[in-house]
Amino acid sequence: MEPNIGSHKLHQHLRAHGRAEIDGWAINADGAEIWLTNPYGLDVGFYANDAEGCARILERISTDDHEREWGTL
Repeated sequence: MEPNIGSHKLHQHLRAHGRAEIDGWAINADGAEIWLTNPYGLDVGFYANDAEGCARILERISTDDHEREWGTL
């Protein structure tokens, strides 16, 4: 999907399909929550399963600079 999809369209897509990918990020809906997995396969956040939660996800993806090193502590 395109990163400029918009929060309402992303939420509609998740309701219909349960999953989306944007720039390597996996977005998965599960009941009342949506979880976000970064391009390195690490779950990095849980959000409300609504348009506002989708807006927060899209903001996080758009502001990530991919310069950090992801891994376990």
